[in-house]
Amino acid sequence: MARQRPCLEPIPPPGEVMQYRAIGLIEGQYIPSPDRFTRGVLRTSDGLDIHAVLLGRVMSLVRKHLRPERNYLWVVYPRTRDKGQNLHVQLMGVWAPEEMGQTLPEGSCPRVVPDWFSIRGEVVFQSQERGFIIVKIRRSHPQLPSPTHPLPAASSSYQQVARPGGQQQAGSALPAAPQAFKLRLLGSLPGKGVGIFWDLQARRRGSQLYIESATPIGPVPRERPQPQAKRSTSPSKPKKKPPSAPRRAQQPLPSQPGLPLDPAKAAKPPKPTKKKRP
Repeated sequence: MARQRPCLEPIPPPGEVMQYRAIGLIEGQYIPSPDRFTRGVLRTSDGLDIHAVLLGRVMSLVRKHLRPERNYLWVVYPRTRDKGQNLHVQLMGVWAPEEMGQTLPEGSCPRVVPDWFSIRGEVVFQSQERGFIIVKIRRSHPQLPSPTHPLPAASSSYQQVARPGGQQQAGSALPAAPQAFKLRLLGSLPGKGVGIFWDLQARRRGSQLYIESATPIGPVPRERPQPQAKRSTSPSKPKKKPPSAPRRAQQPLPSQPGLPLDPAKAAKPPKPTKKKRP
């Protein structure tokens, strides 16, 4: 395989037309909880504490290379809770190429915009009156490269490509049954958006994500129904009847007609009747 050139952006552009993903950039300071290092808050530059989970791939980076008292540009996976609908994030990398000992080529101008998010997925609900939509994102294999340095061109966030017939394709091996999650974004879409794959650009304002631009890609291909197993057409075995009570042996019929079956019970000849005299 040819060696992939380094990407000059913390979030590379999508590699496919229908590539699911939800990823963004937030500048802030990670403060772990006292009892668990991988869970804490991301204190943003505007003074907001966002619940954060530190993924294992960047744990050693945070411990060894980052200074806990300063802000960094974090590459995050956004999530919205079901009840409060507030934003919480998973920290999957840091964009700090100079601190990692790497220098960008001269003349390069990477797109580094804090609080910018790229959301690509299927809109499953929209409300023009209440001003929000819900996007469904299918995710592929969770173990993807971390952008602690300029990323390879093919790596990205949780991403997966929609294919007709339910077949999915991406840069890494996919699980047999890919999971999915939903995001709530504030704003509206131009026209009917349910069932359509959208490329959405969003901006964080406080603890919410607001739609800035929306581009429809096309209808989401549906999975083909799996054929049902055919029933067996082999003839069923006849049921066995319960054994019946034994019958009594029948006596043989007489060989000559008129003879009684039992000689002892044979009819006696009638007695002669006496005629009365006149």
